[in-house]
Amino acid sequence: MASRTQETKFKRELRRKKGGKDTKRARRRGTTPSFPIHTEAADANAPAEAKPKAD
Repeated sequence: MASRTQETKFKRELRRKKGGKDTKRARRRGTTPSFPIHTEAADANAPAEAKPKAD
């Protein structure tokens, strides 16, 4: 049987390892979506006044 000190150290180590796991995973992924934002189809559907005028 492990001593109380060993148990405590083990539990603290586990908490440190698991702490913020979701946040760490989200940071690794980044915030930019993997799909292209500006596509020809999106530009075609944009309102006419939002497009730059070609003179």
